Amino acid sequence: MKLAEQQTLKRALRGDPESLDPHLAIGTPEDHVTRELFEGLVTQDLQGNIIPGQAESWETSRDGTVWTFTLRKGLRWSNGKPLTAEDFEYSFKRLANPETASPYAWYLAAMGVKNADEITKGKKPVSTLGVKAGPGNTLTLELNRPAPYLLAMLTHRSMNPVPRAAIEAHGRDWVASGKIVNNGPFNLVKRIIREQIVLNQNSNYWNHKNTVLTEITFLPIESETAALNRYRAGELDMVSSVPTTHYKKLINEMPEQLKTSSSLATYYLTFNTREKPFNDVRVRKALSYVLHREKITDNILGQGQKTAYTFTPETVTGFTAPEPDYKKMSPQERQASASKLLKEAGYSKDNPLTFTYIYNATDSNKHIAVAIQEMWQKQLPVKVELENLEWSTYLQRKLDGQYQVARALWGGDYDDAITMLDVHTPEHGNNSSFYNSKRYNQLLDQARQTLDREERNRIYAEAELVLASDMPIAPIYWNSLNYLIKPDLRGISYDNPEGRIYSRDIYKVAQ
Repeated sequence: MKLAEQQTLKRALRGDPESLDPHLAIGTPEDHVTRELFEGLVTQDLQGNIIPGQAESWETSRDGTVWTFTLRKGLRWSNGKPLTAEDFEYSFKRLANPETASPYAWYLAAMGVKNADEITKGKKPVSTLGVKAGPGNTLTLELNRPAPYLLAMLTHRSMNPVPRAAIEAHGRDWVASGKIVNNGPFNLVKRIIREQIVLNQNSNYWNHKNTVLTEITFLPIESETAALNRYRAGELDMVSSVPTTHYKKLINEMPEQLKTSSSLATYYLTFNTREKPFNDVRVRKALSYVLHREKITDNILGQGQKTAYTFTPETVTGFTAPEPDYKKMSPQERQASASKLLKEAGYSKDNPLTFTYIYNATDSNKHIAVAIQEMWQKQLPVKVELENLEWSTYLQRKLDGQYQVARALWGGDYDDAITMLDVHTPEHGNNSSFYNSKRYNQLLDQARQTLDREERNRIYAEAELVLASDMPIAPIYWNSLNYLIKPDLRGISYDNPEGRIYSRDIYKVAQ
């Protein structure tokens, strides 16, 4: 095998990242870029297995509540300054600090780190967080309870170290080109908002000698069709979302470049339960019941997506989704039940339910929105206005509760159902439905304290039924991953269920 002379990569992003700060980033576009700039204690190989990252080894106490990580010797930030265990301690405490206002502040509590929950709620000082640097180049995490999925959780971007000196010098502007300090395999060279993000090799990365790509260019392109056209024209090496209208043609046209696999992600509708009339479960159920999910997965998409009546995909090891009552109904029974529920809630032809549905502007989201609008208006006394938004505006509206019904997609961060179900708890920064169920929360707390995976999955299934009964969200389908990858690219983990691709592993071969 001979390497190509030019080792550059051009990728499409479905939207421009709102932030490159690992503690403030929210969505998938942010994830793709920050993964190249930063690295945590552990990372993943091409198959998604946990491997050492900034830490070279780790050990746990007998009861599983204390984890000690030994960092690699000679770690450095991109500016050449030493990276130490103290940097990780600072970073974890910054994440938990309410002043940071991180949408992932809840993550440390979900991991079970001592005092994390009380700190994020302002009940205890940040200094009490169960994270401590030393002795030597070690980092110790003290937990309230055993966390069998802790290593997998540590692969998330919020667990990356951030540079104290740069943050104190520049505030939230520290991630701008020319100011950013990072520790991953690549550095930020240039960023033009909504146009391009350019990275090059970080010579201070611990495994720099095995990084082959010299440059990565991310192009924010919200239109999947526009991205496909640029791929065909040779302007992109990889596209991570394929237009539904072209998928079947691409299977015949370039089967060796089209890659499809299962995903740990769910496409769903979220209802703003803080606002009338969506604080009424009858309204939420009526809108969910009349959705013809099979029409969306089979007729509109047809890319390997599976209809979902519960939230957690079956890609989670050992998890089998339960069947809620409404799934067992025939379409006619669901229609009748929905009409009755909406009538009981006070809506009729003379007094239709009127609301706005928001979504971020991609081709597939638009097709789905139009189809859902037609389903609702055809079967119920409903008037729906569709509003498509630019990525960052859509995110902010959803998180601020400035919406009625919204399209949403949640991708799990590790192989355990709680990575999905946690999103509907009050502490979660992405709980855009603002759902808060005592029973649901109790079940997840019980699962967190259960070491046996089979028993945990049983508890998760019960929690799914509670969620389906309360219907703060309407699951539509379990997503699939669809890529177009040029034939000269190697080292791409396109079948990672979390959708993570690490460019440090990618190289081009001569054609």
